[in-house]
Amino acid sequence: VLGLLINCHFGLFRHLKISAHFSTLAIKQNPLLAEAYSNLGNVYKERGQLQEAIEHYRHALRLKPDFIDGYINLAAALVAAGDMEGAVQAYVSALHDLGNLLKALGRLEEAKACYLKAIETQPNFAVAWSNLGCVFNAQGEIWLAIHHFEKAVTLDPNFLDAYINLGNVLKEARIFDRAVAAYLRALSLSPNHAVVHGNLACVYYEQGLIDLAIDTYRRAIELQPHFPDAYCNLANALKEKGSVAEAEDCYNTALRLCPTHADSLNNLANIKREQGNIEEAVRLYRKALEVFPEFAAAHSNLASVLQQQGKLQEALMHYKEAIRISPTFADAYSNMGNTLKEMQDVQGALQCYTRAIQINPAFADAHSNLASIHKDSGNIPEAIASYRTALKLKPDFPDAYCNLAHCLQIVCDWTDYDERMKKLVSIVADQLEKNRLPSVHPHHSMLYPLSHGFRKAIAERHGNLCLDKINVLHKPPYEHPKDLKLSDGRLRVGYVSSDFGNHPTSHLMQSIPGMHNPDKFEVFCYALSPDDGTNFRVKVMAEANHFIDLSQTLQNGLHNLSEFNCNLDYSIVYIYHIFSIHSSLDGHLGYFHVLTSNSHIH
Repeated sequence: VLGLLINCHFGLFRHLKISAHFSTLAIKQNPLLAEAYSNLGNVYKERGQLQEAIEHYRHALRLKPDFIDGYINLAAALVAAGDMEGAVQAYVSALHDLGNLLKALGRLEEAKACYLKAIETQPNFAVAWSNLGCVFNAQGEIWLAIHHFEKAVTLDPNFLDAYINLGNVLKEARIFDRAVAAYLRALSLSPNHAVVHGNLACVYYEQGLIDLAIDTYRRAIELQPHFPDAYCNLANALKEKGSVAEAEDCYNTALRLCPTHADSLNNLANIKREQGNIEEAVRLYRKALEVFPEFAAAHSNLASVLQQQGKLQEALMHYKEAIRISPTFADAYSNMGNTLKEMQDVQGALQCYTRAIQINPAFADAHSNLASIHKDSGNIPEAIASYRTALKLKPDFPDAYCNLAHCLQIVCDWTDYDERMKKLVSIVADQLEKNRLPSVHPHHSMLYPLSHGFRKAIAERHGNLCLDKINVLHKPPYEHPKDLKLSDGRLRVGYVSSDFGNHPTSHLMQSIPGMHNPDKFEVFCYALSPDDGTNFRVKVMAEANHFIDLSQTLQNGLHNLSEFNCNLDYSIVYIYHIFSIHSSLDGHLGYFHVLTSNSHIH
């Protein structure tokens, strides 16, 4: 109310005495009210008392450094007093503060114009250089941002915020050595700055200096105990070092401090997934997406779990969301390729792997997945080339090495065979010792100089993987009917295969359905692949009592399979799953990337 009275008496009625009275009264009520000092300065200026006016304007600006009107009023008083340099400084400050206001409103081009004008008027204005760097960074002009931050710290070697901004943008540009130098300089100016310690630790983590990163994150937490970002990033480093239990504790601490901390939700979900707690992992991924729907990594991670559960359509939806949010998300493209491959969409998978490699030519996993597509399509030379590329990029890549070894045997390339087999056996031994899924497929183990114990262990591990996939469906054990009355006393036998066609499996077993005694057996064949039009398929179809093509049902995500079986009303006693020893050269469907997200500390 006093402000309105001051403005009315000064602006409308030119009642200087009354305006001065209300300004003084406002200052008595609130000594920190910058606007009241500025208004009193206006009264003094109108009276010609320029020094008093200047003093009041400057006091207003000390109380409120971003007071644009205060700078403009001060500049006008300085011009009237003949102090042109002081007036220029005041106008430049006003321009700079206007730029800050426009930047806060997201009007970056207008903000940039204000900062540039301020720098043009006063080239040594370090703060304007730094804020202009912030605008360039917001516009994605990383190199221009770096240049302007460096100019700011050159003009003012003690400019803490500029060093922090410089470190942040250098970290984003992955120029880690210079980022470390900028953060260390900032810490020399402010040794107890927790955020700078946190950002410095992030750089150490990216450089692979895990122990140093852990120590630096701990220092950040010591300085600022309620720091969820630091706890989350410390957990990432601890997990990288193998301290999974301690990492889990840190993620939980971050979530106690901030229950909606999306990065911690995502990363804790990764741990739960690795522990086999799939339901909890899915719950945490979904919660992360509730908090932050545009979280590309969480979409991709959730999709990979859904893919493993057989929920292929839902997985595909989340991969597409991840790519929509982040069009250059190479990991999501590669993982989506794995899902499409499982859906028998070979061309779609090929396009995804190719796109992932276009985005990141050094993406070894995508090269390996692309090699698998070539191999399964019979393009063995292309597969060999892609596996070699993957191993060149990532020499310690067991899956790629073992698949390359198999491809070389297919084309009878015996170069360095003994050395290759020695390494392959060593890889399998290491994987079995560490309880990991072997990179050699059970059917291929007979081709290599492996012990019978190793071959049995390989088969057991891959069998357990199949059981895990079945268990996530939470289906109760099937109770086989023991009464044969419904089948006229015949035993009903079912065969399930994806190889009813021109395939070695059918070459070997095409006559089996017709060899059953029809008085004692009723034969069902369930095809998991479409009709290829060959005589092998025709023979099986003709000689089985019932031939059911499930391929379209499977492509639709198994949604109607149980209903379909119920409608058939068959009491199958025994089901045989027929797999081919030639069906796949890979130990794995595809190499999935589970993404850990770092919290960005600014």
